[in-house]
Amino acid sequence: MKIGEKYAARNASNDDNMVPLINVVFLMLVFFMVAGQIQKADPIAVIPPESINDNRAETDPSVAIFVGLNNELYVEDEVFQIEDVKDYLEREFASSQDKDGFWVQIKADGNIPLEKLRPVFDQVRQAGLTKVSLATQLERGTQ
Repeated sequence: MKIGEKYAARNASNDDNMVPLINVVFLMLVFFMVAGQIQKADPIAVIPPESINDNRAETDPSVAIFVGLNNELYVEDEVFQIEDVKDYLEREFASSQDKDGFWVQIKADGNIPLEKLRPVFDQVRQAGLTKVSLATQLERGTQ
């Protein structure tokens, strides 16, 4: 008769089946937090120019420069004046441990004329850096 009482007491608690489910959900949450990659958001919205080249850089840029439609200039996440870019790039290059892998990426809106980008490229050149890329997006079909 004690077996029946013990069985009846066990059925009274329905939460026993929820514990393994909660454990699995928690482990999956931890797995996706560790395995997932969160991409850093750009400081301004930029629609890069289109290109037919779909090659991607093997490494992330050492410094990213963002140029917006309204002449906004960001280096990494900070607002910069164009005159200050050269000094910043020189400091970053001097403090870099991998000088051969140091490169600069310029993300500019596709509607910006080249004349507005020329001062940015001049600042990079005056800093003595030669590895520079302009971020583009793959051209989509017109269909």
